[in-house]
Amino acid sequence: MKKIFLLSTFVLTQTIFASTLTIYNSNIALVHESHEFEISKKEDHLLYNHLPDTLVDDSVNINFPQSVTLYSQVYKRKKITIADLAKKFIRKKVSLTDKREIELLHINGNHAIVKASDGKIFIVKLSELVFPYFPKDLQTTNSLDFHIEAAKNLKTEVDISYLAKNIKFSTDYILNIDKSKATLQAWIDITNNSGKDFKNTTVNLIAGDINRVHNYNNSVAYRSMEVTLNKENTISHKAIGGYHKYTLPFKVNLNAYEKRRIKLFKYIDIPIQNNYVSKMSSPTYLMGERSSNVNREITLKALNKALPAGKIRIYTKDEQELLLLGEESLQNTPKKTSLVLKIGKDFDTKVVQKVISRKDTNKRFNATIEYIIKNHSNEKKTVTLEIPFYYRKDAKVISNQKHYFKNANMLIFKVNVQANSQKSFTAKFISKRK
Repeated sequence: MKKIFLLSTFVLTQTIFASTLTIYNSNIALVHESHEFEISKKEDHLLYNHLPDTLVDDSVNINFPQSVTLYSQVYKRKKITIADLAKKFIRKKVSLTDKREIELLHINGNHAIVKASDGKIFIVKLSELVFPYFPKDLQTTNSLDFHIEAAKNLKTEVDISYLAKNIKFSTDYILNIDKSKATLQAWIDITNNSGKDFKNTTVNLIAGDINRVHNYNNSVAYRSMEVTLNKENTISHKAIGGYHKYTLPFKVNLNAYEKRRIKLFKYIDIPIQNNYVSKMSSPTYLMGERSSNVNREITLKALNKALPAGKIRIYTKDEQELLLLGEESLQNTPKKTSLVLKIGKDFDTKVVQKVISRKDTNKRFNATIEYIIKNHSNEKKTVTLEIPFYYRKDAKVISNQKHYFKNANMLIFKVNVQANSQKSFTAKFISKRK
């Protein structure tokens, strides 16, 4: 059997020419690395170490020079658990933490059956065993064993790329509201739960929903690091292939089980508009009287910036004290698209809907309903009522509230209500039954 010829782990680490990490927001990353190898004509195997625990082994793509032929590859996962180590010492002498010498007979789960020097048999935890040395044949790193044939001796750069799971990024936003203006900050959180450290790596982030055969979703607790960019050190961005690509302007050391937080952008003085919306019951099914909440929303002016999906937290200040108003999920949003963000239920505004009369028959629906908007706050509000109503050709809506319009099977009423007051209107709904 021919011996394996490769650079040592130390030398291999020092001869990395380039490393690029392209991270998708679907818990997977494309890793590209360039290493220098010395390949001998006499050797038929090449071992590639330092791979992540979450390697997608059938995604490996390696480019050898034309003088090297690749026949096959074998992925070898590391085995460094206590049980794997203990198995190497069955029927051999080991010690216990109290320094007693014993013979290891058998392993069962997290326990071992051992024999003392006096012949007594007893059971101990694997964690109590002390081993005299580390076995050379125990796999301590993930590796790829390439079966190759070289036409000549050479020292060459080899490119390898592969997919790794449990590397992801997410976007979160902070929106600070000041009266009719707002400031929006965007942050990128990069998390690495692959089990591999990436050193001096160029990082690309791909925002968009790629088609995946499987969906991997593992979570872990991370250490947190923060990087703030100055004006010259900005993240580059471009649209490509139906996605958006962001490239960090500096090399990154992204260690395993680490979270790195990076500022993406900041917009100031964004015009906003407060909206108050209440969803009403269908007149067809309303009986008696019902009270409904009013939801507060804000509309942000369209930005000339694409916004990756993420969570947005909305704040305001009261005498320099920061207050959280609410949170909202943000979908991938193209540039020049206005945002409508739900904040929460408005404490001081309620809507009462009350049936005034019903003149229903088996063939016809006929009901008159009163809507009462109560504004207990110190500011004037425009409240939007959304009333579901299947608008057939012969249907009629007769109301003393002039400003309303139809949107599909929804009637939209916008009602101005002065501070500390209430306003009401009636609407008569007539239509055929199904």
